[in-house]
Amino acid sequence: MNHTYHSGLVSLVTPGWNGKAFVHRLLDSIITQTYRPIQYIYVDDGSTDGTSDIVKGYEGIFKEAGIDFLYIHQENSGMCQALMNGFQYVKGAYLSNPEYDDILFPESVERRVQYLKSHPDCAVVVADAWVVPENHLDERKRLISHKNPNRFDRNHFYQSLMSNTIFNAACYMVRMERFDETHPNRQIIPYPYGSNQQILLPLYYRWNRGFIDEPLSLFVTRPSSLSKLKKSLKEEADYDLNYKELLFSVIDGIDMPEEDKSLYKERVEINVQKDLMLFGEKYGDKKLYQTAYQYLKDRGEAPPIQHKEDLFQSILKKLGLWSK
Repeated sequence: MNHTYHSGLVSLVTPGWNGKAFVHRLLDSIITQTYRPIQYIYVDDGSTDGTSDIVKGYEGIFKEAGIDFLYIHQENSGMCQALMNGFQYVKGAYLSNPEYDDILFPESVERRVQYLKSHPDCAVVVADAWVVPENHLDERKRLISHKNPNRFDRNHFYQSLMSNTIFNAACYMVRMERFDETHPNRQIIPYPYGSNQQILLPLYYRWNRGFIDEPLSLFVTRPSSLSKLKKSLKEEADYDLNYKELLFSVIDGIDMPEEDKSLYKERVEINVQKDLMLFGEKYGDKKLYQTAYQYLKDRGEAPPIQHKEDLFQSILKKLGLWSK
């Protein structure tokens, strides 16, 4: 499919569901952007709390601010589907998709566009962000990058595959021309999560990724998000296993030699088995721990300390869970 990109235009696409209490913060931050032109697309994923009235109420405000605004409503289908719907209307040469509880600093869009214009080898640029609790938005204690030394790596595919990177949607901006080369018909897999991984990994495999070592947005943690935290062994293990299948699907969709696909999948599997071993220790599941440990040991990836199993046994004994 051929696409026409409006030179200099930045398209921002936000998927959202039931954000009545906070969506105004993102909308206000978009209006204060120092950069123009901007196209803003909000895809409402079947909200039932009045969010749609708030978002649509900004139409005149966006118009006065010189921002092209489009509101789309869909039946509740999930973030990935909402993004795909929004992508079909994107006209910009650049794309970012801040989530409905993110907040952009005024120069967030401008700084990232400037970076991409001055670094033609990069298909993506990522900026740092402050991680703040909803009730303390002025708090500036924790950076999403954690000052990870790999944050400047321009060849970023492997780091991202190992989740050793930034996936927050408000942090990155991509070149739409490159995105359309790696995502035919602007499609991603409609998983309940992992949209940013699906967007970025194919781009990172083929092109460089730039980094701005400065926070240009707020990643807001909300108390209501605590309900999404994994609370049991099954939930934690299922999440890892489902995430593995998502990454396998992404790898399969990238044009790369089959032997490379096998190698990358093995690294993902090793990463998952390390998590499962930790889960086994955390929840006192001896069988899960030993199965994962043996898998890693067979591949030379087991923890180097031999007394690891003895430590695990002592933990289980203290909990009254150990039996030979």
